Amino acid sequence: PAGGPNVIKMRGLPYRVSERDIEDFFGRSYDVRGVFISVGHDGRPNGEAWATFGSTDDATRALQEKNRASIGSRYVELFASH
Repeated sequence: PAGGPNVIKMRGLPYRVSERDIEDFFGRSYDVRGVFISVGHDGRPNGEAWATFGSTDDATRALQEKNRASIGSRYVELFASH
């Protein structure tokens, strides 16, 4: 997936995570415009995803506020994806 100032890479996701789970993780206070869940060679999710936000400000705020927050029992690391 393409990076950019409004894209965040997510690592450490549960293998059964869905796009809806990721949207719920960020909540309504963030303008999530799209989610791409990475899959391995076997076609199953590999614990990484990218989320695209409506603005650079939303992406920056998400990095600051949601890094190392949990989805289920897993904490999720967030990285700028330039």
